[in-house]
Amino acid sequence: MVDYNLVSGLVWLVCGVVILYLGYLIAIQGRADLHSAYEESVDPAYASRWAGGTALLMGVLVVTYAVREMVYGFQPYALGGLVVVLLVLSYVSKLFARGYGSRDGSDHESND
Repeated sequence: MVDYNLVSGLVWLVCGVVILYLGYLIAIQGRADLHSAYEESVDPAYASRWAGGTALLMGVLVVTYAVREMVYGFQPYALGGLVVVLLVLSYVSKLFARGYGSRDGSDHESND
């Protein structure tokens, strides 16, 4: 019988690879339009660099968690930590895709 930690780890691994691929398309290939929160007024190079880089980080974390779960088994604190970190990084990625922090002033802040 297959250990459920191995099956769960493989599912997380597939999810991590998918996130890495999308992060690659956004960050390396410059496809900022693939990000769900991307706004057309934001410089695509800025959004690709930062939102895509954040997606790549998220993918690496999910793959790392998957390998950790396959080797050491399920630990609730590890899954909880992963979920919290992914939620924070998802929010940060959305901010970057909307232009927050860009130097060209397209971060929708008033510069008066």
